[in-house]
Amino acid sequence: MIGKYDIELYNNKVHYFLTVKRNITMLQGNSATGKTELIRLIGDYEANGASSGITMICDVKCTVLTSIDWELRLSRLKQHIVFIDETASFLKTKRFAELVNGSDNYFVIVTRDELSQLPYSVEEIYGLRNVSDNQKYKSYKRVYNEMYKLYNFDVTEDYEPEIVISEDSNAGHEFFDLIYPNRCISAQGKSNIYHMIREFQEKQILAIVDGAAFGPEIGKIYRYLLSSRINCVLYAPESFEFLLLSAGIVDVSNEILEKTYMYADSSKYLSWEAYYTYYLSEVTRNTVFQYNKSRLTAAYKTSGALSRVLALMPDKIKLKTTHNDSTD
Repeated sequence: MIGKYDIELYNNKVHYFLTVKRNITMLQGNSATGKTELIRLIGDYEANGASSGITMICDVKCTVLTSIDWELRLSRLKQHIVFIDETASFLKTKRFAELVNGSDNYFVIVTRDELSQLPYSVEEIYGLRNVSDNQKYKSYKRVYNEMYKLYNFDVTEDYEPEIVISEDSNAGHEFFDLIYPNRCISAQGKSNIYHMIREFQEKQILAIVDGAAFGPEIGKIYRYLLSSRINCVLYAPESFEFLLLSAGIVDVSNEILEKTYMYADSSKYLSWEAYYTYYLSEVTRNTVFQYNKSRLTAAYKTSGALSRVLALMPDKIKLKTTHNDSTD
């Protein structure tokens, strides 16, 4: 399944606006914000249609997946947006993760828990908020709800990291070690980022992660940073491959990067990170820029390549001291 879909759902009391553009979207946030009611309305509309008093506007079918015969139902669904409430007993199972992988559906999951078995994006974790007081809606009696991103990665002040933790252990780590020499270490995978932040909590830390699949880890890290108030900044581009594609090092269509939802088919790619890796490997095949995730080729280590990627990174996290590059 590909595409970006707006969903409008309402009755005479509440009105929801949602946008879904990846295979996995998470609805979290505070309780009593209408998440459970959203699921109930979709289920009611699915069962009773217009006679339910509910209106749904979406270009594809929406359905609620419950614990009743969930595996059989899911195996038969194609081109649906599948809503799942946190009460579903299968949500944290290995079997559910296996069926999501390769599914020709999008999933909107309502849960306050992190689902470690699913690689969802930090950009697709949302809360619901009441916008009824907005001038646009003040004259109406319904309660209006819309999605908003839960996590903000903006860096507002200059930051000189003493330790840089890269999620990648191979090509990505090699690259960031050139940008942050003598201070970059590999976490050997996303699940280790939290522990390494705790290990180096006395330092000023910059953690570089692949945002397209880092969603299951972000909540725990954010809660720890808020409670401990240590000096740590998270930089979460879609992936290292996305940075290389965006930097203009190789010739890439802007539409691929700006409208990835039209290309990253959920039945083929479990996350956009997987799509970017595939695409970069294909577009550089049999060239000096041939991409290999396990080892960074020399063409990406030149000062020109480094400068192009640096130009994409936030100015606030760039080193103020220059380093010598002998790889030209």
